[in-house]
Amino acid sequence: MMTNPQDESLFFTDPQTGPSIPGEFSTLYLLRRDARSCLEHSILWPGVMCIMAGIDLLSKFLDGSDSVSGVGERFRTFAVNYLHLTEKDADSLYELRNALLHSFGLFSRKYKFQLRAEESKAPIFEHLTNGIVKIDLLSLNHGFEAAVNEYRNNLQTDEKLQENFDKILPQYGKTQISG
Repeated sequence: MMTNPQDESLFFTDPQTGPSIPGEFSTLYLLRRDARSCLEHSILWPGVMCIMAGIDLLSKFLDGSDSVSGVGERFRTFAVNYLHLTEKDADSLYELRNALLHSFGLFSRKYKFQLRAEESKAPIFEHLTNGIVKIDLLSLNHGFEAAVNEYRNNLQTDEKLQENFDKILPQYGKTQISG
């Protein structure tokens, strides 16, 4: 059992819930809310950046570590276990994360990315020739939301996940927004 059920409830606040400022907010809630809002208004760049940051965040909770040396492995592990991606697609997603968050672009040493937001039923990845990878952001967001729910369900019964959650929550779980 986690040390504080209210912390778990706050952490997984529904992103459709309107914020009441000033207040204490879950970092995951803020990322999910902003990703949803951006994608609804075809503001793709910051929307996908929020999703990548959300995967990074949950991978820390999954692993119970924020070590800089394990970022890629944590991210790919979360993508395989909770987004149910293949190793190749998890690697593509990590490459997109790095391209966006570190270079503010869609180019990595392995791939050239093309973003689209067509429908949530499209495949997340489409690997084309010459290292071009199309990523459907609505499908990615749908997959991310499903991953959040699956992680939360697993957290209810998995003692190691609970231990890791409690270890990371004080540093990365919540933030204050003043009025």
